[in-house]
Amino acid sequence: MFKRVEKQDIQSIKEYIGKEYDKCLYLYLDFLKYGLDNENLKFWFDLEDNEIKCVILKYYSGMHVFSKNKDCDFDKIKKLVLTENPSVICAEKYLIENLDDILKEKDYTAEYGWVRVLSKHYDCENSAVELADEEEDFIAISKLIKNDPMGEFYELDELISQIKERDEDNFGRNYIIKDGDKIISNASTNAEIENIAVLSNVITDDAYRGKGLATKVCSKLCNDLIDEGKKVYLINYTEESTGLYDKLGFEVSCEIGKLF
Repeated sequence: MFKRVEKQDIQSIKEYIGKEYDKCLYLYLDFLKYGLDNENLKFWFDLEDNEIKCVILKYYSGMHVFSKNKDCDFDKIKKLVLTENPSVICAEKYLIENLDDILKEKDYTAEYGWVRVLSKHYDCENSAVELADEEEDFIAISKLIKNDPMGEFYELDELISQIKERDEDNFGRNYIIKDGDKIISNASTNAEIENIAVLSNVITDDAYRGKGLATKVCSKLCNDLIDEGKKVYLINYTEESTGLYDKLGFEVSCEIGKLF
């Protein structure tokens, strides 16, 4: 069975993940940032014959699964999923394919995409981009995300809490473009540490799409992250967004999936 991670297990788990953190970005960065002290975070691992087979982290209602050697016990994972009832499960593609098969009694939908890493420095005119730092901005960003298919499995209050918490902890930031007082385009980092950041929540209001706003807001955010010495990743699930990320200089690192 899965065991809750304790302080004496932390170094072993760091060594287990090693340099393959791109396959479990949010698990890795949430773990490094918060350790075991955040009340919204739960962390488990499965140990057999003194070897780690799988690690699972749940932050708010999102669950992240990683098995370095692809030797995890799916029945054990299923039991934990049924107990914790996450709104979304993220993992490498092969893990999601197997979990989709054994969780048929749960009303999950599978979706597949790519982890990408920024390999080139793309710049464009972005003087309209600003940093969101007011609570009313965080609420507006959350509503923008919630009204998009990417945010349909989140509760609005949870989105607002996560964005505020990441901003207060310097674990995330939100770059925005406004039309008057209305936020019309956003790009965030949902996780940042000293040398790594994950670009996310790239979204433009339906009425303002096709004007290059997402390019501007992403370019500004990526440029600032690069200037700070951070390696920039993102996860995308649609062919529609691939053109934007190719243009910005992102290359595929590995395949990923989610159940939601």
